[in-house]
Amino acid sequence: MDLTVRHTPLATLVDELRKSERFAAYAAAFPARARVSDAALPLFLAALHEERGQPLLVLLPEDAQARDAAEGVSWFTGSDRVALLPGRGVSESSGLEPAPHLVGERFRALEVLADGGLVCASAAALAERWPPEGDRPRPVSLVTGAEIGVSGLAGALGDAGYLRVDRVEERGQLAVRGGIVDVFPTTGRDPLRIEFFGDEIEQIRAFSPFTQRALHTVRAATVHPAAERVAEAIAAAAAGGEPGTLAPLGLAPDIVWQPEQVRAVWEEEGLVPVELERAAELDSFPRGQTHAFEAQRPAIAARGLAEAENELAGFVRAGNRVVVGFAHRGEATRQGALLRKVEVEAQIVPVLLGGDL
Repeated sequence: MDLTVRHTPLATLVDELRKSERFAAYAAAFPARARVSDAALPLFLAALHEERGQPLLVLLPEDAQARDAAEGVSWFTGSDRVALLPGRGVSESSGLEPAPHLVGERFRALEVLADGGLVCASAAALAERWPPEGDRPRPVSLVTGAEIGVSGLAGALGDAGYLRVDRVEERGQLAVRGGIVDVFPTTGRDPLRIEFFGDEIEQIRAFSPFTQRALHTVRAATVHPAAERVAEAIAAAAAGGEPGTLAPLGLAPDIVWQPEQVRAVWEEEGLVPVELERAAELDSFPRGQTHAFEAQRPAIAARGLAEAENELAGFVRAGNRVVVGFAHRGEATRQGALLRKVEVEAQIVPVLLGGDL
């Protein structure tokens, strides 16, 4: 996996951090303890992942924290090699199945980690038990030109836990109409329509679940599972058979964020703790750590940059690099032109204030 291929304009900040003496000292001392502020955590994790050049499993107390961290890291590195490992959302003793979108995220996280990526996991997710690997469904690969047939694709998706319906509207559903298979991937934003010519996939298009109109063409896609077990294993268990024994993943985190809170979650939920002895402990509070990385999010409520200029200028005078992101270059240029007290450097997407990146 090439950890240097990035397609985000904020990647330059990762490069800057990796060049700093402070970061180099920490990378050499890893897995040393460090104080990292909330705002600096995503950039710090992105830089450490690239510096180490190998998979990085980050453990955080709650699902929401893990989700925020994963999303933050993706701003710097792109989303393809970053994933979230959330909890099941329902306890094992409840007998309920987790929601399809959670199942999909969990399976995708294992795939990303195996491929050398960065995964942010919650305390519950890493301690919860999974079915044996032989009972777990496999992702379904969709590629234009592949020969699988309508029945073959529908069967593979059914084995992966997808529910057959008349019209696809939610994640984890599939529908078959003649030579067309519709599926809403558990990790996708839009459902996919797969059109066949004989047994060959002729075309794959994303479409709107509301209007059913095509949005854009897709050359290839991976459909992650919607259930924790293959359909045969679920059916056998329902018929009174013996399901495979559940067991923890057996993964040890490389980094643990706020370890005391992580241990508190395990105790409250009655989960067996995961080994943390070899993990680097990160915390936002000073606890005698030798290494420290800090950043600050401006708490500014304003309708535009001009209205917030005094506050932004204060951050710049304090030696901070202030990054303001926009969806389009034109909007960034227009807002930057309104500023008078701060020197602005515009890049492809963000406006960078008070710094020469």
